[in-house]
Amino acid sequence: MAAPAQRYAALAIVLHWAIAFAIVLMIPLGWWMGDQAEDGVVSDGLFQAYQLHKSIGLTVLTLSLVQLGWRLANPPPPLPEHMPAWERFVASATHWALYALMIGLPLTGWLYVSAGWSEHDDQPLEVTTRWFGLFVVPHLFGLPDASHEVRADVADTAMSVHSLLAWGAIGLAALHAAAALKHHFIDRDNVLTLMVPGLRGGAAAEPPPKNPVRLAALGGGLALVIVALAAALFTVANIVGGSAPQAQSNIEITEQASPPSSAPPEATLTPSEPAAPGAPSAWRVDQRASSIGFAFSYDDGETGATRFEGRFTRWRADIRFDPANLDASSAVVTIETASATDGVALHDRALPGPEWFDAGAHPTAIFRASDFRHTGGDAYEARGELSIRGRSRNFTLPFTLTIDGDRAVMSSATQLDRRDYDIGKDTDADEAISRDIDLTIRVEAVRAP
Repeated sequence: MAAPAQRYAALAIVLHWAIAFAIVLMIPLGWWMGDQAEDGVVSDGLFQAYQLHKSIGLTVLTLSLVQLGWRLANPPPPLPEHMPAWERFVASATHWALYALMIGLPLTGWLYVSAGWSEHDDQPLEVTTRWFGLFVVPHLFGLPDASHEVRADVADTAMSVHSLLAWGAIGLAALHAAAALKHHFIDRDNVLTLMVPGLRGGAAAEPPPKNPVRLAALGGGLALVIVALAAALFTVANIVGGSAPQAQSNIEITEQASPPSSAPPEATLTPSEPAAPGAPSAWRVDQRASSIGFAFSYDDGETGATRFEGRFTRWRADIRFDPANLDASSAVVTIETASATDGVALHDRALPGPEWFDAGAHPTAIFRASDFRHTGGDAYEARGELSIRGRSRNFTLPFTLTIDGDRAVMSSATQLDRRDYDIGKDTDADEAISRDIDLTIRVEAVRAP
């Protein structure tokens, strides 16, 4: 180990202020994120805040390890001779405790993210961590492959320790700053001037000669820290300022209510006006036996693809169909987009939002079909226009149909490209979520009298 220096090296000063500024920024950002998530807020801005928080946290971890290695290899300048033994002990203990916190805070955050479990919803939540969008950060200890119980326990413990360490960092940082100010303004020694370039005062010892290389490294390093801090503050301001609560859809997200057991089956049928004489039959949809489902894959680039299956719980259909009179057949299906659900609370809150279905501005998706074709056997095609988020595209729906007396069963399995309708294309999750969305449709209906 080298002998104690008379002043801090440029690297030590730059690392000190880079880590200090990052932690000062990270703690209030973390509180804001937690409050937003606890209130059920889901927005692309909040997602970006989490990615920024994780990226800065991992940077703090790396810089702290570098600083610790430098500290062990290069002892700092000695403390002033006038300091009593107890004060020296407190100063040393505070410094080592700060090192433990600077490393422990990001490590516990990384452990929480690796568990892939939402503390707010108490269910799996696998979100890829990309360091400033440049590369995927691996998860720790293979946690995504662990059982739900293990992941939940790890996430709960990691977040609890993370929160405690954040409070500890606040207390120790305040103590550290107060001690530095006490040295400068009361003891009038050089403790603070050694870490604050350009600060005058303190002991009247002869200052070391100026080193142009050290000054250049110090100036360049601190300038880089200031630029990075300004960029981070600008990003945080945009995220927080742009995260106003989303406009609420005027459609209530509820399950289709089941009728009392004594009610006739027609109680759950979507009404339809009777067909005019000679026109195709009108059909009344049995909502209890019918469904419109969707499925997509989420691939974080590390643990493989995860498939999510959902459905729309509120929709209606006006169907006028006759296999013997396809030219006059038609169908209009209206789906309330705010009713999309896949059973994951975070997704259910996000899907109606402006980045996805934008249900506040576009509460319905509509498929209008007036061109029906028989493709063989019980197979047909319905060609028409599908409108989602105010964007309309030609869409062909293949389906099979069986008619037994006055009851019909239709089923379909097809895909659509969500980017054709700008669904999710501007979110950070765009690349992780499959563009092709699987659609599965089953409709049971009875012929209207």
